[in-house]
Amino acid sequence: MKHLVWGTIAMAIVAAGPASAGEVQFKPIDTNKLVVKPSKAAADLTAATIKVVGGATAGAVESNGYVKTINNLFGFKKSTPLPVQMGRSPLPAPTLFPSTQYKSYNTPVMPSSQPVRR
Repeated sequence: MKHLVWGTIAMAIVAAGPASAGEVQFKPIDTNKLVVKPSKAAADLTAATIKVVGGATAGAVESNGYVKTINNLFGFKKSTPLPVQMGRSPLPAPTLFPSTQYKSYNTPVMPSSQPVRR
């Protein structure tokens, strides 16, 4: 029975013959009509809408508990730089201490004697 159904479908396809396409006609497309040039008012309205929707979405994401948990687990804390006070330091100048007068630790010293090789 299964073969009879498939055979009938195959015979119907063969009897219908190949499909023929209609006559090909060349119709040029005017691309100038497809370009949409928004006005300044439409552009301003779009920018305002994006700003409002973006702000609302960002607020919803920041107030979400799951997002806060993920940020606490995988995020890093922003460090605020320490405030810098302009003017003279109340601390004494580093040149007053003898430890700052030492030569650099990586300055090579000339050897006073050289071992004899035998």
